[in-house]
Amino acid sequence: MYLRRVWFKHTLFGLLAVVVLVAAGMFWIRYFNPFRVRPADVDTKDWILFVSDRSGNPDLWVIRPDGSGLRQLTSDPSSEFDPTWAPHGRLIAFISDRDNRIAQLFYADPECRRVQQLTVSVGAKEKPHFLPDGKHIVFLLQGQVLLVDVEGGEAEKILPPFELEQQWRNAFGGSVLFREPTYDPEKRIVYAVQRTEGGEVLVRYRRGGGDHQHEGESTPEQPLPLPRAQKLPEPVIGGQEVHMALSPDGTQLAITVMGNSHLGHAVLLYNLVTETPQPLWRSSGELAAGAVVWAPEGTHLAFEMWNVKGDQRDRVGIGVMGIGDPEPRVIVEGNAITPTWSQGGTSLVYVKFREDGKRDLWIVSADGSDKRRLTDGTGDNYSPTWSPHP
Repeated sequence: MYLRRVWFKHTLFGLLAVVVLVAAGMFWIRYFNPFRVRPADVDTKDWILFVSDRSGNPDLWVIRPDGSGLRQLTSDPSSEFDPTWAPHGRLIAFISDRDNRIAQLFYADPECRRVQQLTVSVGAKEKPHFLPDGKHIVFLLQGQVLLVDVEGGEAEKILPPFELEQQWRNAFGGSVLFREPTYDPEKRIVYAVQRTEGGEVLVRYRRGGGDHQHEGESTPEQPLPLPRAQKLPEPVIGGQEVHMALSPDGTQLAITVMGNSHLGHAVLLYNLVTETPQPLWRSSGELAAGAVVWAPEGTHLAFEMWNVKGDQRDRVGIGVMGIGDPEPRVIVEGNAITPTWSQGGTSLVYVKFREDGKRDLWIVSADGSDKRRLTDGTGDNYSPTWSPHP
């Protein structure tokens, strides 16, 4: 009996020791893990991050706006694509299929010396971008909108809600698809472009949950009621094709719409505070603005420009428009896509197709002068994104 009590006591102490060690290990990994990717203290001013297959498969590269400093960041035999910068310029995120040839979301320091995988699920992932806090990334998983915390934690779906999935399945037998999402974690509101049977529509969806309390605010005597989630997203504006971009200060959306039943081809601003649209330009002909990006100072927009005749669409080039301008001005003509602004808003880098069907990076001043090719015609070069400089 005595030996049994001794054995029980030692076993109990052993189990307690294991629990304590496991808890301590989890605490250490959470707060002191040296392998976690942290924002790197690297001067990334005027780095243009892009994808190129010049080394044999799509990898991440950087180049300076004067064409110098071309460097390969990743050399994994997998494919990397869709790179994006954190707002502070000291982290990047991208998609890679290095995990068993399944596309997953990763983030890294700008030199890619430390790389961390953020997702493990199956399914195609694409188009990640950091939220303004630099701590969360929104991305697409087979047309659904997901949110993940770069400090750790599982990705959560923020769009579509269950009711919309069920409705879509019953009506069309497939999945509801979104693109170009943006998310306001304070108000828990998601904006995204939804693909519909007859075209596309920009939608607004409020998730359920409590509002955040700001530092310095007094705590109410009675807890505020939690806002209820909408059952279905609310349409904002639709058309044959819709694009949007969040302003640098996070207060408004720039929206381009092709083939709207009332406006035709148009550019609008949507105030996120008052939830009201303001038309900026309405095309009087076949010229239409497509994908849109904001200049860092928030006073100018750049677009992919199209010529639309019924169902036929031809690329016109790259257009620029000040918020007070009467219409966009085409500054680059031809088969040019994906403009992105420099840190000071004085130049844009964009992609232009070559005769062999592959692409090169070009740069142009915001007034349309000084067009220069950055990459030398080697390989396929695309998805440029200019580093931010807060």
